[in-house]
Amino acid sequence: MKGRVIALERISDDATRAALIVDGRLEDLLIDTTDAMQPRHGQIFAAIVDRPIANTPAAFARLPGGHMAYVRDARKVKSGDRIVVQITGYPDPGKAWPASVEYLLKSRIAILTPGRPGANVARSLKDPEVREHLQTLGTECLAEYDHAGGLILRTEAAGAADGEVEDAIRHLIEDDAAVLDNLAESKGPALLLTERADWLAERDWLTAETDVATHDSLGISPFEHFGVWDEIEKLKSPRADLPSGGWMAIEATRAMVTVDINTGDQFNPSAGMTTNIEAVRELPRQLRLRGLGGQVIIDFAPLKKMHRRKIDETLKTAFRRDPIATTLAGWTPLGNFEMQRKRERRPLVECL
Repeated sequence: MKGRVIALERISDDATRAALIVDGRLEDLLIDTTDAMQPRHGQIFAAIVDRPIANTPAAFARLPGGHMAYVRDARKVKSGDRIVVQITGYPDPGKAWPASVEYLLKSRIAILTPGRPGANVARSLKDPEVREHLQTLGTECLAEYDHAGGLILRTEAAGAADGEVEDAIRHLIEDDAAVLDNLAESKGPALLLTERADWLAERDWLTAETDVATHDSLGISPFEHFGVWDEIEKLKSPRADLPSGGWMAIEATRAMVTVDINTGDQFNPSAGMTTNIEAVRELPRQLRLRGLGGQVIIDFAPLKKMHRRKIDETLKTAFRRDPIATTLAGWTPLGNFEMQRKRERRPLVECL
């Protein structure tokens, strides 16, 4: 099956799941928690400062449901202050949720930056005329709606009509107004704005060439129709098979994610390099679908030091295309490879 499809399913009134299928292959997966008290990446909260951390611009703050947030940029706050924070990732087990007071509101076309004025354009847009036009359009929209914050017009804005850009900015400003209204109407720790999986999917995955499939449009579950549940069953296992017959074992421990690459029953001289290259190309997809981040250690199939450069180049290419920020730290003294990946997803095993 050729083409891009977003499969959307509703779990409850406030929770959905979404899958991105490209040419018949599952490429990405988002599943909301059904626990209303469980924070999600991107949510905006009113939080109560529990205690500032001495000698740093950071503080611990209380969220609804008894959760704690570690706010890395909470400057000049004191215990008991009520502040607005946005969840920026998922914590290690038993740790506080990472959060920031500099919240962002995102759409496919623009990013609103409350508290940071000015209209900016994505660096990836190089054409001076396009940049100038979008910056002028953004500045005019902010002035029209009397918004004191700023915005960044994303790459998608270059291919959109002016009316579409204006609508995107207006919706973001309305979302920001909802945050402030909810803040004024609530007391103590409170959820001010949330994002569902289906909204994120349409924001980050939808293009002009993408179809959207739902139960209403298909008559059956899209996850069943496109074989997503079968793929999820495979993802429950640490083992990920590779085209040449090798495989890798991907296992999450409390401290890190380990990746062990094996050639299987292939014993020819080139088997190790072939398997390693296949594993590197597949690894971003596997980590993304499994919702794994943090420190990642890769134990490659045996290879000579002279072949490490090829592995380095393949790793850079593979993770450059991945939407989740990953830092490639390099080779360890024992010959493993180390990387650090942002925790933007809940582990898949916690979503099922």
